[in-house]
Amino acid sequence: MRIPLRLGLLAGFMIMVSLLASLAALREYSDASDGPDGRDAGEALTYETALVTVDAGVARGMLNNPVAYHNQAGPSAPLGPESIRLVEDLKPALTRVWSAPGAYHDPATDRYDYNPAASDGGTVYGYLDQVTGYSDRILMNVDQCEQELMTTATPQRCREVLKNGLRHYKQRYPGLRYVEVFNEPDRPWETRPDEPRAMSAAEYYEWYRIGYQVVNELNAELRPEHPLHVGGPVTHTFNEAYLSEFLDRYRDDPDPTKQLDFVSYHQYQRRDDPAAVAEEKRTVQRWLRERGLDEKTPTFVTEYGVFPGGNTGSSFEADLLTHAAAMATLGYFYVEGGTDVPMHWVFNHSSNDRKSMFVDGTDGAVYPYYNLVRMQRMLKKIRVSASSDALTKQGLGVNALATRDASGVAVLTTNYQWIDRKVTHGVTVNVGNLPAEFANRRVRVERYLVDAVTSNYAHDPATASLQRVEQYTLDTADAVSVNYELGPNAMSLLVLTPVD
Repeated sequence: MRIPLRLGLLAGFMIMVSLLASLAALREYSDASDGPDGRDAGEALTYETALVTVDAGVARGMLNNPVAYHNQAGPSAPLGPESIRLVEDLKPALTRVWSAPGAYHDPATDRYDYNPAASDGGTVYGYLDQVTGYSDRILMNVDQCEQELMTTATPQRCREVLKNGLRHYKQRYPGLRYVEVFNEPDRPWETRPDEPRAMSAAEYYEWYRIGYQVVNELNAELRPEHPLHVGGPVTHTFNEAYLSEFLDRYRDDPDPTKQLDFVSYHQYQRRDDPAAVAEEKRTVQRWLRERGLDEKTPTFVTEYGVFPGGNTGSSFEADLLTHAAAMATLGYFYVEGGTDVPMHWVFNHSSNDRKSMFVDGTDGAVYPYYNLVRMQRMLKKIRVSASSDALTKQGLGVNALATRDASGVAVLTTNYQWIDRKVTHGVTVNVGNLPAEFANRRVRVERYLVDAVTSNYAHDPATASLQRVEQYTLDTADAVSVNYELGPNAMSLLVLTPVD
């Protein structure tokens, strides 16, 4: 790769300017009551360099972009019209929704109401109509029946309730393609008597068998253009013992019509070592292969993050940025590992807003997480080679997801630090072997930034939307070098476009 002399001189100058600026920032905040990243008063940042090397000539296949996969909780707190417009900008391909049999069926009267209302007046139809308006396909998590019906000794009533509900929603929403049987059955926490409960893998499999039988029966009955697919066990984390026993029981199931169209689980346990998630798909493939099952069965991570339940990190304001950086980083490693469906969590969380993309009570107002996902949408179609010398084996530090297509090159960098590392990086991104579309044309350079003070609702609601912080044009070149600073948990998208 050749970097023109003028770009090399410019790079050196910009690194010096960036370093001086960072030192000034340290002085500015050293006596402040609260630093720009939520650190304690007087706590100093560490400054290090990061070299990101991108070879746009080395393709790594089509990008399976996490931006395609989403969750919308409901039916309470529906999104407002401006928030829906912003969701549409993300172009979701598959969105996960929720069905609660205990809400649409009353076991005391055996009556069904498939459009029950939530406490805030939101309805199930309103919720699902909203999702089908922006998403081509739906994955429905079907939770447990009322607990009085949850007995494998006499499962017939719950089986009927599950089947009636799925039939109704599939007929009303033909885009319903995937069904998860229950949610987090391995839950280790205490639940109320009226809530879905924990169950052993053995008991769960009995219900999963009912689930796939119901799906098979409905596909035969309805003959839909797009049949239903079924999967599980939807564990609360990558619970190896539970997942393995589930697969053992599926292997040993003598039913010739048994179905396992995808293996699904959640992941909230890798805040300190996000790189570990890259091995999950390969682990599932090995388990399937060892049991004589189809190792091509897709893996769906239908929730992931670093704040399970009501967990927190530091301050709410700092956690908003931490969550966004964690989602960028986990998504990066899920892409690295080849996970089939890594699903963002969530547009609007009902109780822990640090996991939300949208601000409660202000239609269209966004948190840093939405801006991260918006930058993912701006990535190109083909992955290309990228490396960072500031990324630890555990996945902390600066990671880089680089892409290209005929429209240009886009590189997303994230300085993930969790909450206990305070390293600011002076980043140099060297992009070599620009695609043929750049030949004899100028290069427009654009950079977008999400950090503690930029594109961040907690810092300034007036500038909370994604901010472009740089735009300039370079003369014809076969390589480009760009320098910038990333504070702790900051993210930046670099976009190179050929122009005449």
